[in-house]
Amino acid sequence: MSSTTSRPRIGRSGERGQVLVLFAGALVALLLVAALAFDVGSMLVQRRDEQNAADAAALAGARFVLSDPGAAVAAAHEIARINGYEDSDPDEYVSVHIPAIHGRYVGFPGFIEVEVGSTRPSIFGGVIGRSTWPTGAMAVATNDQDLTFPFSMLALNPTACKAIAVSGGGVVEAFENVQSNSNGSGCGGGDPVGFSRTGGATISVVAPSATCRVVGEFQDEGSGPPINCTIVENSFALPDPLRNLPYPAKPALAPPMVYAGTATPAPPVPAHCPGSLTSPPNELAPALCKIPATGSSANVPWILYPGLYPGGLQLDKGRTAYLMPGVYWIGGGGVDIGGGASIVSIGTESDARPDVTTAPCATGTTPDSLCGGVMFFNTKLPGAAGGPFILNSSGATMKIASLDLPSGDPNAIYNQITIFQDRTMTNPVTLNGSSSFTIVEGIVYVPAGQIKLNGNGGTLILDQVIADTYDINGNGGTIKVLRGEGVDAPIVAAGLVD
Repeated sequence: MSSTTSRPRIGRSGERGQVLVLFAGALVALLLVAALAFDVGSMLVQRRDEQNAADAAALAGARFVLSDPGAAVAAAHEIARINGYEDSDPDEYVSVHIPAIHGRYVGFPGFIEVEVGSTRPSIFGGVIGRSTWPTGAMAVATNDQDLTFPFSMLALNPTACKAIAVSGGGVVEAFENVQSNSNGSGCGGGDPVGFSRTGGATISVVAPSATCRVVGEFQDEGSGPPINCTIVENSFALPDPLRNLPYPAKPALAPPMVYAGTATPAPPVPAHCPGSLTSPPNELAPALCKIPATGSSANVPWILYPGLYPGGLQLDKGRTAYLMPGVYWIGGGGVDIGGGASIVSIGTESDARPDVTTAPCATGTTPDSLCGGVMFFNTKLPGAAGGPFILNSSGATMKIASLDLPSGDPNAIYNQITIFQDRTMTNPVTLNGSSSFTIVEGIVYVPAGQIKLNGNGGTLILDQVIADTYDINGNGGTIKVLRGEGVDAPIVAAGLVD
């Protein structure tokens, strides 16, 4: 009897032990939930108060940021103090940065950043080893609706994978900001890379405050020297500053080209070129103007004049084209300068020389030492296919000044632009130093096509490039984007922006 009556007592004692364990576990869980509910809730309230204080402080400082940065800093600290946050408090901090050091507007003049934060004791967090909780907030503001952003290179494509791709083994020297508008979503399942540097190439941004910016991510896997510009990811996108620029009106056929050499008699004008007696240019049946049409002897110079080239222009076999000032309207077929040919803009016919190496306009080594001024408008007539624009002539002289017409000229709105490609054309534009010294002054504008920049052992000098995407391959050469001429991108930003 005793053994049978003792068994229930043993069972009830085990059950009581299990209840104690369950109660202890439930109590710990309740304490953890309390820590989560009270401490996290308190952190969220604290974070909200800090954000309000940072917003108010940034707006207060923005009133003075453009005129008196010292007053901007003082105003931001004062408003933060009124909202309960002082940098002198050991448990709080108020940091003011002009320009901003975080967010989309890193390094951009005219913006003020305020960081507000604190460290507060926890309520129940000690149960899980957290005696304090740090929180913080940031705000960026400006007081100007007419801000502009200077840049050397701008990639317009919003989604392309590696919209700016720098590779090879050369050096890219940019004298202002470099910007990729791409969020990198075109990379598919990989990282959203909008700006990439690989191989032995490097990017050197000469302006002290200039940045390399990208809306998506920056891929830096190069083996060359480190990039010396500040990399800013998740940046704002820039609008196309030339998006509203109209196309130039179609001109009349270009005047006859003129032989500038010494041979007697002068060689005939090639077929489909301005002045050809056998097959003159024909807008209704466009055909490529090839200089030369036949023969292989070098140093055969021609003076070309602005106007309509219905089927495009090709120059090779060591020939030289001197360009008189004005707009060269390419109706189809594109422009292809290669095969050791030279192309040089000149101011007057007297600047042309039989030997291009002695021509005064060909000896300049900086953009402002060039002669004349031209703009190529690369487009397509109804009966012609659009073509690429290529400057890829090894060991030749290629020096082109940007358009510079008087204010009364209807084409003066294109001043500072050297290459303007039709917005409906995706043809690439290739500019190559190619063991030579090449200068293309002014703005190269290729809004829907890829720009290919290649040093290839030579030096390529530009002022500013705006293109859909970039393929930059130095291969031992140097590419300099000087930003001596160009336009800035407008930024519509006032009040709180981050």
